[in-house]
Amino acid sequence: MHIFKRWPLKKRDARLVVGTLSRRIIDQQPTQPIPAGKHRRRLLYGLALLAVLLLALAAIPAQALLRIWFSPATRTGSQLQHLLHPDTSAIYSTDLDNTVNLFMRSMLQKNWPALWSMLAPGAQQIWQNEQDFTHFEQAKFGRLTLQSYTAGPASLNHPWLDPDTTQVYDSAATLFVSLRASAPPGLLTAPSNLALQQGLFQQTLFALTQTGQRTWKVLVAGPADLDAPVLVPAKPPVSHLIIPIFMYHHVSSLPTTNLFDFNLTVTTADFNAQLNWLQRAGYHTITMTELFDTFYYGKALPAKPMILTFDDGYADVYTYALPVLLAHHYRGVFYIITGLIGKRYVTWSEVQTLARSGMQIASHTVHHVNIGQPPAGTTTQAELLDSKKTLEAELHEPIQFFCYPTGEPFHHDSLAERRLVLTDLFNDGYLGATLDPTEFNSALQNSQTPYQLPRIRVSGGESLDAFIGILSTTLRLDRVRLQQLNKMA
Repeated sequence: MHIFKRWPLKKRDARLVVGTLSRRIIDQQPTQPIPAGKHRRRLLYGLALLAVLLLALAAIPAQALLRIWFSPATRTGSQLQHLLHPDTSAIYSTDLDNTVNLFMRSMLQKNWPALWSMLAPGAQQIWQNEQDFTHFEQAKFGRLTLQSYTAGPASLNHPWLDPDTTQVYDSAATLFVSLRASAPPGLLTAPSNLALQQGLFQQTLFALTQTGQRTWKVLVAGPADLDAPVLVPAKPPVSHLIIPIFMYHHVSSLPTTNLFDFNLTVTTADFNAQLNWLQRAGYHTITMTELFDTFYYGKALPAKPMILTFDDGYADVYTYALPVLLAHHYRGVFYIITGLIGKRYVTWSEVQTLARSGMQIASHTVHHVNIGQPPAGTTTQAELLDSKKTLEAELHEPIQFFCYPTGEPFHHDSLAERRLVLTDLFNDGYLGATLDPTEFNSALQNSQTPYQLPRIRVSGGESLDAFIGILSTTLRLDRVRLQQLNKMA
């Protein structure tokens, strides 16, 4: 792997450090003449101090340097921008083409050990082990008929950010691979089967890194990748998982001007402190896709999984939250209001960059309205379908997840209106949706109610102790609820 190969400490930065320390040492010298012995001792002491510091700088791990470059203070720095918008050129390599074809032919043959052997170490690390990978692929594709594939032209990206892991590589080759497949009757839900017939696995990302002169290893495995679209079984297994899904809105270093924005705005410093604590506590981010991969295919999760979600798609989450997420190697789910693009909200270019950087994009309607009782001029179906189609057209990937604006129709609307909305979500090809907590937080996720996934609200002005306390209380109560559910099973 060539992780971080392109990101050494610059010589001019080291010279600045050395020069600053040298000036401090010189400034501390007394103005009276110093005996030669003492002068030599002080000079040796100063040189020793410089040597120790230089060794310490050399020992800074690449991840620590990445945190510095991705810090809010450097979010507009050239290195970050270069990473988010790498140099790209066409690449023509017989060895690369052979690796792609061998991988995809092995997939058509369902030769899972062969696929595993072609994964790069960084790609293997997102799985518990080979057995986890094999179980997942067999559970998802074992009963499908894998018919054929096509691969597009490859590009060389320099540098490259792995969207699965947010690790940085010196370079990587990327292309898009399409898989044609069919399912036997009764295996999948009707909307999922229709999506498969219409090309659900069209243009899936495939990425490789060169590990030798003629050797390529797979980083992102196209239709076999963990981030590939989800297929929904007609009879999904029953599963209850305690996974906190945090709900954010604004993340910003700018002052707020009213109480409403204050309550919705987590400062960049507070956000960074929260992620620091979560990382020290051993939490790992997953996406909504990974949650449903676990629901339906038994994908093994890390010991402490969590999901970070950001409602509305405000511009500040791109400016302030994204660098902090990348610095922690965390991924997030961003709910975009497609009718509100630009100005206070992200641009389409920024939405595409978020997706390219490993962030998951999901729908939050067109106009941010109550889809249970949509206002005149729009309908529930228009809000659901138009936002989905717009996002898919901009990103060239399926949009399978949704978030209810203001939590409706689950706060004030009737039971009949809720049922209509749930039916529309299912028929429109959405697999899951997250709620807006009001009365209480919860982290207990139920595979049988995929359109009512609870979350934990993170409010502006919330101290780190309060953040930790809310999470701890929520998890404690959910463990009791899970025990009760298990007794009833």
